[in-house]
Amino acid sequence: MRFRMISPKDWIFICIMGTLGNVISWLSIIAAPFLPTVSFGPYSVSIALDLSHITTFVSALYGGPAIGGLTGIIGGLVAANEFGFSKGNLITGFSLPLGKALTGIVAGIVIAAMGLKDKKRHQLHFISSTLISYIPEAVYTVFIFLAVFPTIFGTPVFVLYPIVIGILIKAFVEMIIEGVLLLTLANNQGFTMMMKSFFIKS
Repeated sequence: MRFRMISPKDWIFICIMGTLGNVISWLSIIAAPFLPTVSFGPYSVSIALDLSHITTFVSALYGGPAIGGLTGIIGGLVAANEFGFSKGNLITGFSLPLGKALTGIVAGIVIAAMGLKDKKRHQLHFISSTLISYIPEAVYTVFIFLAVFPTIFGTPVFVLYPIVIGILIKAFVEMIIEGVLLLTLANNQGFTMMMKSFFIKS
């Protein structure tokens, strides 16, 4: 797999998808807050539905790892504010977009390896691609909460276990939902033609 240069047209696509990801993030967070804000002294944590990765996966499907990763960073800004900066949680604020970028990069690699871009696959292939793509971000999330937070703030690790488990369960449910949505969009000929038009060399 080759990582190609990002063209101005690619940046337009990335910005459009990143903005759409932020809108989806904001709407889904408002629609489904799972855990109200929990204070841990100098910082707070909350859990809510965040479906912004659908634009990350779409970008990775049609644009590849680099496009997916950059879309993940931009599309994670609202979530970074909602789950991080607005609650005085600078670690989550800065680390969350990087985690989303990681998923975008891995998704581009996984999707290409599974041949989802050029071949019709069973629904389970799309769902498995989103689940597999999230695994590195899941490990990254565990590291942030169970290593970085206790080191910087002195928060007991056992206190953070329920938070981490809740985040991961919620995230993998999101991956299943987004896998189904990705399949639906990929099987729509009009949508696929529109997406591919961004990457036709002119």
